Amino acid sequence: MDEKESIQSEARPETRLQKSIKSIRGALRWVLVTVLAFGLGALIIAVALYVPTWQKLHKANATLTENTDQITTLQTGKETLQKNLDSVTLHMYVLKTLAGVRGASLAVVADDYAGARLCLIQASEALDTLSGLLGTDQKDVLSAMQQSAAQALTEVKTDLKSAQPDLDQLTKNLVQLEANLFPNP
Repeated sequence: MDEKESIQSEARPETRLQKSIKSIRGALRWVLVTVLAFGLGALIIAVALYVPTWQKLHKANATLTENTDQITTLQTGKETLQKNLDSVTLHMYVLKTLAGVRGASLAVVADDYAGARLCLIQASEALDTLSGLLGTDQKDVLSAMQQSAAQALTEVKTDLKSAQPDLDQLTKNLVQLEANLFPNP
């Protein structure tokens, strides 16, 4: 019987506390497995959904940066083209004025009152346009040219040949203005 007692004492029945601890351990294991499963699921969702979205966002930002750089380049090019256009327009009106004055001079030599008057009127209109295109530092010179053109137009009406000195001076001033504004390379 000693053996039976020793076997029974070794295989003692579990107490309630031991049973509770075992069941709590089992429950904790299942809770831990469940939490790990949810964590793994969340990680899979993050990898499956958020990483591609982040990559798309990164690509969109790169495209946006590239487009912004392109817009900046285009704006700089536009500003350069606008400056060139303004310069060409200014040069065109200087040459138009000069052509009008030279035409009037040729008409004076040919004793063509109507031609001289028409050319001077066109030159005066071009000078008025130039007045709006030139900077303030050129306004005085342009004002003097406008007065010379008006004087030449008055002289053409009274004595055609008397306008020639004013026309020559106006031609010289316009050639000088062109040289100052558009120096030859």
